[in-house]
Amino acid sequence: MKKIALFILLPLLAASCSLFRPDSMPTNNYGSETVNIGYGTARRDAVTGSVGKVKNDNNRAYSNIYEFLQGKVPGVMVSGQSIRIRGTGSINSNNEPLILVDGIEMSDISTINPMDVDSVDVIKDGSSSIYGVRGANGVVLIKTKNAK
Repeated sequence: MKKIALFILLPLLAASCSLFRPDSMPTNNYGSETVNIGYGTARRDAVTGSVGKVKNDNNRAYSNIYEFLQGKVPGVMVSGQSIRIRGTGSINSNNEPLILVDGIEMSDISTINPMDVDSVDVIKDGSSSIYGVRGANGVVLIKTKNAK
């Protein structure tokens, strides 16, 4: 009889303990972060597409923007002065992503000082379709600190 009561009470006890959450436990503020999705901004937890975000924390000095991006966003390959988001998809055409700095298209971002960058959003999937054919290889949205 005691074993049966133990089997009944044990799951109830475990459920009540999992509902208890002391204030000292860390919480996830992931949903309060906003990301740029091309046609506006959205909360990170509401985005269904693949969007990576890199914030500049100014704790480390980088020699160029490519070094700043290297290894920060999963699925983005940065080698030398080349960025690949969706891999090599074509033999004949350009595989470079669309790069927008404060909303202006740029083909060469090597002149951008990494210390002037506030954040970089990388749109890697169908969410980049808002940019048309140019967004097919992905989109890199760079926001500088002095952007209006």
